[in-house]
Amino acid sequence: MMKNIIFFLLAASAIAACTSKSDEYYKQGIAKLNSSDYLGAIAKFDSCILLDDKNSNAFLNRGNAKFDNGDFAGCLADYDQAILLTSSDAINPVVYLNRGDTYWELKDFDKALKDYTKAIELRKDYDSAIVGRGKTYLSLGDLVNAQADLERAIGLDSLNAFAHYALADVYYAQKNFEVSIAEYTRAIALQPTEMTYFVDRADAYFLLDDFDHAILDYTSALKLDPQAAKVYVSRGDAFDNSSKPKEAIADYDRAIELDPNYAAAWFNRGITRKNNGDIKGACDDFIKAAELGSEAAVKYAAACR
Repeated sequence: MMKNIIFFLLAASAIAACTSKSDEYYKQGIAKLNSSDYLGAIAKFDSCILLDDKNSNAFLNRGNAKFDNGDFAGCLADYDQAILLTSSDAINPVVYLNRGDTYWELKDFDKALKDYTKAIELRKDYDSAIVGRGKTYLSLGDLVNAQADLERAIGLDSLNAFAHYALADVYYAQKNFEVSIAEYTRAIALQPTEMTYFVDRADAYFLLDDFDHAILDYTSALKLDPQAAKVYVSRGDAFDNSSKPKEAIADYDRAIELDPNYAAAWFNRGITRKNNGDIKGACDDFIKAAELGSEAAVKYAAACR
C-alpha cells in the first residue's frame, strides 16, 4: 500500500513539474512573440504544447507567431485546435478574428466572412472584427455592406486608422475620389508611416488629374520605402502628365534599376521617349517591354521593326 501512495505522490509531483515547466515555456513564447522573434516563439510554444497539449492559449499564440511569420497553413491548424480545445461558452472571439484574418490573406473570403461574423456574434462591439468583415465585403465586391461595417467600426473607434483606410477604398471603388481622399487623409493623420495610405491617396489624386498632389504623395511613399519600383513608375506617370518628361524618365530609370523585368516601366518610358522625339530610345524600350510580356507594347515594337 505504501508503494502505491509513494507512486501516486511521485506521479502528482511529476505532473506539477510538467505543468510548471509548460507554463514557463508559454511565458517565454509570449515574450518572444512580443519582441517579434516569431521562430523563437514557435519553438517555445512547441515545447509548451509537448508538455501540455490541452493548452488552447499555446495553440492560439503559436498560430499568431506562425501568421506573423507567413505560415498561413500552419496557423490555421493551430487556430482550429485552439477552438476544438475550448468550450463554446468560453471561446475567446480573438481566435475567430485571427482565423478570419488568415482566410482573408489566403483570399478565402467566404470563410473569412463567417469567422469575422462569429467573432462579432461573440462580442457585438468588436471593432477589429467589424473592420475585418468590412474589408472582406469589399474584397467580395459588396460595397454596401462594406461601407456599413466600416462606418460602424469608426463609430466604435474613430481612431482606427485601418478602418478609415478601408472605408476610403470603398469610396475609391465607387469612384467617389474626393471622399476617398478625405478618408485616406484621416488614415494618414492617424498612421503617417503607412506607405500604402499615401500611394492610394496619390492614385485618387491622379484619377482627378491633380498630378501635383499625386506627386507629393508618391514622394512621401518613396521616403517610407525607397525600393518600391511600382511607386516610381506611378510618380513617373504623374510627372509625364505634368509635362515633366525628364523627371518622368528619371523615375522610370530608377524603377528599371530596381526591377529590370518590370515591363510597365520599360513601356511607359518608351511612351515618354516617343512623345518627346526619342524614337530610337522609344523603340528599344517597346521591344524590351514586349519581350517581358507587355501586350500593350507589342504593336509599338512591331512598328519599330
